[in-house]
Amino acid sequence: MLPQQLDKVVDFIQKYAPQYGDREKIKEYITLHLQYKTFFVVYDGEEVAAVCRWNIDGCRAKILDFYVREDWRNKDLIRQLLQKGLWLFPQVMELGFERGMRENDKGIRFYKVSQILKRR
Repeated sequence: MLPQQLDKVVDFIQKYAPQYGDREKIKEYITLHLQYKTFFVVYDGEEVAAVCRWNIDGCRAKILDFYVREDWRNKDLIRQLLQKGLWLFPQVMELGFERGMRENDKGIRFYKVSQILKRR
């Protein structure tokens, strides 16, 4: 990823996830996840439309972040990114979502990939 692309992605993340305030820390996370092929960016021309960051642990994957620009919502991006991730990591059978967990949750709930892919 080119430095100006990285800056655009960081700007996007800071807009949709202000809890990630430190630009350098965000760049560090992105760079690390790019090395492991667990960071995806969807572009609308030159502009960032969505980002997704995963962690893979054997046959389980956890979506850490998934942010979508308002005008790109409800376009089935999560399914498309999931399919791309499964192509790269075919061993993944379960997927968990970290975002939006409540304080009283007992952890991340994992769902079978087959269930997620057939939902419409």
